[in-house]
Amino acid sequence: MKPSVLVTGASGGIGRALVHELTHDFHIFATGRNKDALDLLPESTNTLAGDLADSQFRHQLSDWAFGVTSVVHNAGVAPNMHVDSTDSDFDRHVFEVNAIAPLDITRRLQSSLCQGSPGRVVSISSFATHDPFPGFRAYAASKSALESLARSLPGETDGQIVGFNLALAAVETPALRAFADESMVPLHAALSPEVVAKSVRQCLSGQLDSRAGERFLLSVESNLLA
Repeated sequence: MKPSVLVTGASGGIGRALVHELTHDFHIFATGRNKDALDLLPESTNTLAGDLADSQFRHQLSDWAFGVTSVVHNAGVAPNMHVDSTDSDFDRHVFEVNAIAPLDITRRLQSSLCQGSPGRVVSISSFATHDPFPGFRAYAASKSALESLARSLPGETDGQIVGFNLALAAVETPALRAFADESMVPLHAALSPEVVAKSVRQCLSGQLDSRAGERFLLSVESNLLA
């Protein structure tokens, strides 16, 4: 019987690649905000549309996906705004989606994840956590918080759950091109979503369990497949 995995942010570019990469080895529970995009995923995929900023939806999602032994925290928001245009409500929303939601979902699914051998949690983070760039202060801070989740899991679960952080450089997705054209980030300088997905599969396979808690930097020059 295939193990089960929950993939968040599955209606976006990286999320779609994750589902397609994992579909042969895992029973997939996929969530995202765009129901129409979720409906285009492979027929075997279980889907549930909703907003991770909504705590009631997170409760529903966790009940629906209970039984999974792995989670990929891929969903995130990355609004590019000058600090003078932001306020505490803006910061709270970014943290709600990028940090609070993964913490909440992981907590609700902890007993399910502990049924793995071990359970595995992969967090999709960013180079911005160590090299933040203008306009992404809240995003960088929220992803730093997310990375602490993966590092905390083994100690909090007596090793029954392990975590991995994949800190991504630019990835060729609509989200990237919403703020960076090819003069800023040339095509050759951006990772493909498929490379990210293959790296996630390595983390979920058990091959890297001895390196759990590490922060893997993924770019066109350096990735887990190199």
